Amino acid sequence: MRLMIISAALLFACRYCDAAYIDSVRGEVDLKKSGSSEWTRLAGDQKKTPLDAGDEMRTARASTVVLFMDDGSKVKLAPLSAFKMSAENKEAVSIGLFFGRVRSWVKKFSKKFEVRTPSAVCAVRGTDFMVSADAEGNSRVEVYEGSVLTGDSRGNSSLVREGQFSEIPSGGKMKDPGDNPNEPSDMNSSIGDARQAARAEIYGEISKEDVLARAQEEMQSAEYQNRKVAIDAFGNRVRMEEYTIRPAADQFKYVVLNTRADRFDFGKILFTFNTDLPEDLSQATLTMLSSPGTTAPEWQLTAMNSVMSNTADKVTEDAGGGAMVYNGSLTDPRFNLVFGNYSFYAAGPAEANDNGGLGKLLWTKTNYNVPLNTHGSISYLGGSAPVADGSFPSGEDVFHTFAKNTYGDGTWIAAQDFVLFNDGDLLSTGDFSGGLGAGDTVDEITDKLNFQRIYTSSLFSGRTINVMYSAKLLKEIGLLRF
Repeated sequence: MRLMIISAALLFACRYCDAAYIDSVRGEVDLKKSGSSEWTRLAGDQKKTPLDAGDEMRTARASTVVLFMDDGSKVKLAPLSAFKMSAENKEAVSIGLFFGRVRSWVKKFSKKFEVRTPSAVCAVRGTDFMVSADAEGNSRVEVYEGSVLTGDSRGNSSLVREGQFSEIPSGGKMKDPGDNPNEPSDMNSSIGDARQAARAEIYGEISKEDVLARAQEEMQSAEYQNRKVAIDAFGNRVRMEEYTIRPAADQFKYVVLNTRADRFDFGKILFTFNTDLPEDLSQATLTMLSSPGTTAPEWQLTAMNSVMSNTADKVTEDAGGGAMVYNGSLTDPRFNLVFGNYSFYAAGPAEANDNGGLGKLLWTKTNYNVPLNTHGSISYLGGSAPVADGSFPSGEDVFHTFAKNTYGDGTWIAAQDFVLFNDGDLLSTGDFSGGLGAGDTVDEITDKLNFQRIYTSSLFSGRTINVMYSAKLLKEIGLLRF
C-alpha cells in the first residue's frame, strides 16, 4: 500500500514537470523537433529545453549532450552520434540510436526504459549501461551495473549482466554475453572517427533542409567546386552545384545538388580508401578501379556508399570489403578492384527505414570485380533474376539508354541515362569527331557535357529521381578520363 501511495504521488507530481529535458550541452549539438524539418543549433547554456516523442538530436565532433528524465534517470550522447526520442510518457522511455554511443543511468523502480539501434533492442529497469551503433549497423552493449535484456532483429535475446558485454551484428544473431575487460568508455570521445558519421549522413539525410544546410557548411572548405546552369533532356533549366570534401583523411565525398523551378534532387558518393589520401586526389583515383603492372597501387578503395534522391524517394548503393586483386595475367598483368559485397536498394517513404535506412534490397553481389563486371554470386529480391528490358529510345548512335528490371515480387525499377551538352542537345557518336574538326579539344568538349540519370520505380508512387551532373568536375578529380 505504501508503494502504491508513493507511486501515485510521483505520477501526480510529474504532471507539473518536464518529463525529459536537456541538462547540459557541450560543443555543436543540433535539435530537430517532432514534425519539423529544420535543425536548430543549441547554445551551450540552453538548459531545461524539453524533449518530446519524435524529437531528434545529433552531436558533432568533440560535442556531447546530457538529458534528464523526470524519474531521475540520465542519458549522455557521445560525439558523432544521433538519436531519436521515439517514445516518452509516464510509462516508458524509448530511445532510437541511429549511430554513435549513448550511456544511460536508469534509476531503480523507474519507468520502462529501452534503447533501440538498427540491429538491437536493450530493455532495462535500474542499471548503468552503454549502447553503441556503428556505420554498418552493428551494435554493442556494455553493462556496468545491473542487467540489460538485449535482443537482435531475428528474435534472439539474452540477459547481459553487470561486467559483461555483447555484440549484435547487423542482421545477424547476437553473440553470447561475455566478460568485459574494458572500463566504462569516455563519453566525451567518439566511437570511432568522422568516417562513421560520414557514412550515416550519406543514407540518413535526404530532406531538402538537411541537405542544403550541410552543403552550405561543407562548401566553405570544399576542395573542388563547380556551379553552372544547363538545360536537361526535357528542356528544363537546372542549376547544378557540385563539390568534393574530405570527411576524413582516407575519404572523399562528391555531392551534386540540382534545383529546377519545381523540384530539388541531389546525389552523394562517399569513397573510403585503405590509407590517407594524397593532396592530389587524381593520384588515388587514377588507379582506383584498375592498375596495370605487378605491384599493387598504394591507394585502394575499400568502401563506396552512394545515394540519389528527390527528398522523398531514394536509391542507395552500399559496397564494402574492397581491395585490389591481382589477375595473374602474363600478357596484361594488373590489379582490379574487387568488392567483397555490393548491394543496391530503393525506397519510397514506406521503405525508408528498411535495412538500417538503406531501403528495400533489390540485389546483392559478392566478390564483385568492378572493371570486369563479374562476381562470385548474386542474390535478387524475389529469389530469381528480374525480367529485364532495355532500349536506345533516341537511336543506337545517341547516348540515351533505358533499362528496367522487374523482380519476382512485382517490384520494378527503371533508369534512363543521357549524355548531353549544356544546351540540352544529346551527344551522338559523331559529335567528338565533328567537334575536334572544328578546333575543339577533347577537354573542351568534355567541359560542355553533362550526365543525367532518371529513376522511376513502383516504390515511388509516380515520382521520379532526376539528377544531372557535369563531366567537368568528374574530370578534375580524376573520375572521368579519355
